[in-house]
Amino acid sequence: MTINEQVVSILIMIISGLFVGAIVDSTRYLLSTLSPGSFIRKIGYGVELVVWVLLGALTFYILFIVKGGEWRLVDPLSQILGIFLYESVFQRYFRFIGRVFVLLTIRPILAIIKFIYSVIIGTIRLLLRIIAILFTPFYKLYIIIKKKYLIKIYTKFRRIIFKKR
Repeated sequence: MTINEQVVSILIMIISGLFVGAIVDSTRYLLSTLSPGSFIRKIGYGVELVVWVLLGALTFYILFIVKGGEWRLVDPLSQILGIFLYESVFQRYFRFIGRVFVLLTIRPILAIIKFIYSVIIGTIRLLLRIIAILFTPFYKLYIIIKKKYLIKIYTKFRRIIFKKR
């Protein structure tokens, strides 16, 4: 392996460290924004552990592609350097980009979904109210018949069946 290839592999590992730091930071941020009663927030350490394992596997896959599976001590050191660079230099910029992404893409999508949901629920409620208004005279007629005839028939029927002997 030439010096040029080693420098490229170190730069790739530093960049992967930056992305590892960004992904872990965004995972922690997303877990902290969930409600305290949420199931995912309760198992937050497990979720973060799964993220770390997946990022480790992805790192070894990157090593396999870039260096043919060769692993040297400089690789994890350069990745740790990338994580430290993220924490010290790039964290503010990544978080700003994340907030802009949430404001420009995720919130409008959620607003559209909530709007569609409210339109569907409003339409269903309107139809149910129309049906209730249409059946109101029949319901009042049922109440009148029930008071005059059905209760009398029911009490007579009970007296016949449950007659004391």
